[in-house]
Amino acid sequence: MSKFQPIPQEQFNEVLNFITKNEKLDKDYLYRVYKYVVDGIDDISESNTIGVIQGINHVELISYIIGEYSYFTFGFDAEKLKQFQSDENIIVSISSVVADKYLSLEQFSHREQVLTNRYIPPISTLYVYINFMLNMVEMYRSRIQKTSVIADLFKKSISISKCILDLLVQGFETEAFSNWRTLHECECVLILLNKYGEPIINEYLKHMQYGLAFRDTFIDKDQQTEIFMKMKEEMRTHDLKSKDIKKYIEYGWLYAIPEFDESTMKLNFRDGLEKIAGLEQYSKRYEMSSEIIHGTPLLIYSNREYFYFLTLLSTYESFFRLEHIFINLFAKNVSSEQFEGYKRMRSIYYTHLVNIHARESQNFSAWQKMRKRNK
Repeated sequence: MSKFQPIPQEQFNEVLNFITKNEKLDKDYLYRVYKYVVDGIDDISESNTIGVIQGINHVELISYIIGEYSYFTFGFDAEKLKQFQSDENIIVSISSVVADKYLSLEQFSHREQVLTNRYIPPISTLYVYINFMLNMVEMYRSRIQKTSVIADLFKKSISISKCILDLLVQGFETEAFSNWRTLHECECVLILLNKYGEPIINEYLKHMQYGLAFRDTFIDKDQQTEIFMKMKEEMRTHDLKSKDIKKYIEYGWLYAIPEFDESTMKLNFRDGLEKIAGLEQYSKRYEMSSEIIHGTPLLIYSNREYFYFLTLLSTYESFFRLEHIFINLFAKNVSSEQFEGYKRMRSIYYTHLVNIHARESQNFSAWQKMRKRNK
């Protein structure tokens, strides 16, 4: 008797409707493919050549079938689709590929040994808060008629925070820490744009235009030349040479900030942007993250627990600063009902996040002391 049986077509159709709202999918054809796949998995299970198959997740399996079918039939007219579906060899080929992908990626996928999971409070609580903020940013962006660089950069920063948590959950601690480096760069820019407002935002946008001109992306080449010449003239006022173009494009907008002191600050991240944002205490972490990005031995021979704690705590600390900007930016730009909803959520979860950060900081300190004793 077969170990695995296909679900009835009525149930298959319900799963299909749950996965996708595409009414044009041929349910009968896809069910034929599905039965082929289940039979193939059953044969593989009987032969026991790749290990014990623990059962079939039919939702995942059907999702792979939809993916293959939708990709290879995209753009087909009715006649071409009919030819595709009438070819028995194609059904066999798709079924074999889906079985391989499902078994390889769902049943026998290589998975890193993980130090955390998405269900424990240090991860799940921050996930909830991030998700709520992303939804509110979308509400804000739908209310304004022009592009807001702060809103766009804020959304990207919060999305990076979510990506960091995803990587930690999957067991990629150093990769998560290297993403924190990008998050830290974004938060430094946001701190200054939020603090100084429109004059500095305009300078920042101007330097974005300089970057586009430098990369030769303008359709109007006369306009591009004009922008490029304006940039070169500004550089001369600061006694900068051609070799300084890239750093002026990236950090030259800092000259417009009153506190920028050319005698003690530089057009770079560590001695310029990070310093004037008041976050120079993170310079060593930033430098360590840069070593990982550039493929030093630290990337290969890192201590996973160390980078788990360091990344989690750094992300929390960046998040607290971003949340402060969020309140300043969005409180006046969403409806009172929406902001009241946010405040209710904040009254529940923000204190939890502060307490979790404190607890994880203590856990990190205890881990470091234990590690020293065991050396």
